[in-house]
Amino acid sequence: MILTTLRLSIFILSLYGYAALFAFRLGFHKQMSWIASICAQILILYAGAYLGFLPITGWVLFAVGMILSLYYFIKERRYRFFEINFVTIGMTVYFVVFAGTLLQTYLEHYDNYSHWAIIVKFLYTEGRLPTATDSIISFTSYPLGSSLFVYYTTLIAGFSDQIMLVGQFILIISSLYALFVILRDRRRRLITAMMFTFFAVFNHFNIAIRINNLLVDYLLAVLTLAGIAGLFHLQKDSKRMAWYLVLIVGTLSMIKNSALFFVGVLFLYYLYLLIKNRKQSKNHSRYFGIGVAALVASMLPFLTWLAHVRSNFPQSKHEVSLSAYQQMFEQKDYAILEQITDLYVSTITDFSILSTQGILLVNVLFIGGYLIIRWGFNRKNTLLRYAVATNAMIIAYYFGIYLMFLFSMPTEEALYLAGFERYASTIVILALGICMLVLAREIDYTFYEPIVVKRNYRSYKNIRTKKIYQYTTLFLIFVATLLFLSENNGMRYNNANFADSVPARFSQVVGNEMKLNEQRYLVVTTNKEAVENYQVGFVGTYFLYSPHVFGREDFVMDQEPFIALLEEYDKIVVLEEHFTFNVMMEQSFETSLQPGVYEVAEIVNQTLTTE
Repeated sequence: MILTTLRLSIFILSLYGYAALFAFRLGFHKQMSWIASICAQILILYAGAYLGFLPITGWVLFAVGMILSLYYFIKERRYRFFEINFVTIGMTVYFVVFAGTLLQTYLEHYDNYSHWAIIVKFLYTEGRLPTATDSIISFTSYPLGSSLFVYYTTLIAGFSDQIMLVGQFILIISSLYALFVILRDRRRRLITAMMFTFFAVFNHFNIAIRINNLLVDYLLAVLTLAGIAGLFHLQKDSKRMAWYLVLIVGTLSMIKNSALFFVGVLFLYYLYLLIKNRKQSKNHSRYFGIGVAALVASMLPFLTWLAHVRSNFPQSKHEVSLSAYQQMFEQKDYAILEQITDLYVSTITDFSILSTQGILLVNVLFIGGYLIIRWGFNRKNTLLRYAVATNAMIIAYYFGIYLMFLFSMPTEEALYLAGFERYASTIVILALGICMLVLAREIDYTFYEPIVVKRNYRSYKNIRTKKIYQYTTLFLIFVATLLFLSENNGMRYNNANFADSVPARFSQVVGNEMKLNEQRYLVVTTNKEAVENYQVGFVGTYFLYSPHVFGREDFVMDQEPFIALLEEYDKIVVLEEHFTFNVMMEQSFETSLQPGVYEVAEIVNQTLTTE
């Protein structure tokens, strides 16, 4: 644990080197520099992987980051990069507490193993992009954005569940840190406390997956928010705004195919800012030329990934392809389409559903905030305008989810809206984040002294309003702390129950195989549900590091079919003692198997020799 923490700390020190470079040499705000520099590193890693030099690229990036960190921290004496204020203290505590929990956490949700953990393990052991011969990768069309950074973390800090989780959390918290760039006055703790409360509320609406996994639904939302906040901050600086768009969108588009929706959101906002601020440039053709170039350049990573997929994989699961969508859609008849539609409508209009509650909360905050500021403080504001835009975005996203169930999801999964709450949580968090950013600006303008430079400890209308400000700040800090601790305790509770999970069984019995192989494994388990929902297969594929892992719970059969079944495999993995399986083993081979890994050939040959 001490060695892991030390290696992780050195890795973060390397990240600081790049963040300092972006802040002190490239002119990005310190709160934006972390996520901007991390996105740059992800794109460099992708370029290295595409050219066949992934491990070398990772080590060179780390070495250069360490040199930069020593240069800025020692020679340049840039201690003020770590300015002590309410924001940095809060974010540091947030990171330390949650990272400490994640360093004791194991992957649990089986969707982790269907792609995310397996692709990171593949990158770590093979050091290259997958090709058609690598059958262990099922979701071959999924881009590698966040997985590349998680791989980079394991390359430097060591491979484990815990390091992978912390690596992804670094991405998340860097995105959240960038949101504070929209603050007009960082001394006003009320708005900062409000933003921390929103972060805690994000966790509540992310409860379907939490942050103790490698799924990217939450990351998509917070990275998009970081993009929005950064573009807003840089809107008067067209060149840096263009570079920031390239970094954020280039990375966002490489996280998951569904990220294209959020790329569209950023594109629309970027174009809006370009048009809004066009008068700042005398040369309009050059001004808009930079904008168009940024839009094109930001999509190059995704386009090169599509080229890689099409050149290496004749058929790819979840590929962005009209022909693939048409084929999936044609498998559903009218009755099935009607059933999916009815279920979808009833789900999104159900007030007991968490995502629906989140959308209602967003509208209450927007409308309530507008009424209070407009009539309570007699000031016009933009909350209603952004409420309309946010709701339009939500409607478009929900329509997109509906089309996904119709066109790109297998019928069996579409009939019960598989993963709906997880997908919906992304747009809810994004909508809440937009609401938070708008409220932060509007509340600041509502203060008694609207001019920031004139503010001091006396900048209140009277003693009563000052006390309201202070008590409200304390209340928000209390609520945020309570919600953060609740989320952290929830993860600790899951950790306490990990020993009974399927991943824990695999870990205890087989360890974690790090050499890719083509062995055929029969996994014997008493967990019927885990077999039927493919959890045993996905988790086994990760731990055994083979694409040929099959779970089975039912062994009620005659002796001859039982022997024939075993001979289809190279190895037998017994997760827990199985009564029926051992009865058949006694009848067929005069032996029983305790939890462990066994060679089928040895069992069969021993019996033949005895006979």
